[in-house]
Amino acid sequence: MSGEAASYMGYQRPDADEAARYATQHAGSEEEHGLFSSVLSKFRDDDEDEEAPHRRPVNADEVEHAANAHDQIYNQRGGAPSEEHSSRDMGSAAALQAFKMFSGGGGSSGGGGSNELIGMAMGEAMKLFNSQGGGGGKANQAEMLQSAAMTAMQLYMTHQSSKQGGGGGSSGGIGALMGMLGSGGGGGGASGAMGLISKLL
Repeated sequence: MSGEAASYMGYQRPDADEAARYATQHAGSEEEHGLFSSVLSKFRDDDEDEEAPHRRPVNADEVEHAANAHDQIYNQRGGAPSEEHSSRDMGSAAALQAFKMFSGGGGSSGGGGSNELIGMAMGEAMKLFNSQGGGGGKANQAEMLQSAAMTAMQLYMTHQSSKQGGGGGSSGGIGALMGMLGSGGGGGGASGAMGLISKLL
């Protein structure tokens, strides 16, 4: 049962230790390793639930939210979130940024799989958290890291499902996602997200 569930729609059960190592490496600091491990342990506990959000590909609302948050934080503010950006905003934006690097920068051929993408997303989220002032804004550190890990896993699932040809328009959605991330937000985050959603569904 567990083996069957683990392979469902390209799902790969994440390795908390491995993902924490990638997160520490990407964040550039050993100080947060314990925090990464703690968040990932909670993530793994939720993994027992086959209905857990991170065990399915991203849906339209999640894509739109992540795309808009990414546009605001990375394209409009140069990677420096405002105090108004929430934990979910920062986590999902960081996951999208990590996915951009993972897909285009050799991460996908590095053999790290979902552990690498989750780790990169958490490390990227920690950079955003520190840029925001390390807790001076609305974001909660642990919630932000959980959001980053969950969104990263969902993006990985969508990516795997498109590669396996099981997602219908998923491959087009991934292509549109990469195009939107690489465009520098020229068309605006919302319109780009809507174009992506129509292809992803």
